[in-house]
Amino acid sequence: MKFRVFVLLFAIVFAMTGCTSEKIQQIIVYKMISFQETDQISVKVFRDSSDISVFSKAFKHATKNSGIADMADPQYKVEMGKETYFLWLTDEAGTIENVNNTNVTYTLSKKSAGEVYQLLLETSESK
Repeated sequence: MKFRVFVLLFAIVFAMTGCTSEKIQQIIVYKMISFQETDQISVKVFRDSSDISVFSKAFKHATKNSGIADMADPQYKVEMGKETYFLWLTDEAGTIENVNNTNVTYTLSKKSAGEVYQLLLETSESK
């Protein structure tokens, strides 16, 4: 009986964790020409776990903005796992918008914007 309960609990925990977290293997960033067009030459791929963590945390903790967004052409397109975002970024501010819901924007914290900005700057300088 105890064994069955243990197996059942294990199965529930496994199912819940398996369904709720996607392991992101890489992040692909493109410079944008317009909302519809990327600069294919500018592609940057981040595979280092610390770099992926910077993007993931910044996007996960972004604050939803109220109202419907009317944005200028984005600077970047970010492919992160199954999700894709437009990104507007300076060293002190950042805004993201899921490409599947362009009516809602999210603001990155000043710290997160700076960290993402620095990553993009470093990869530009290393080329």
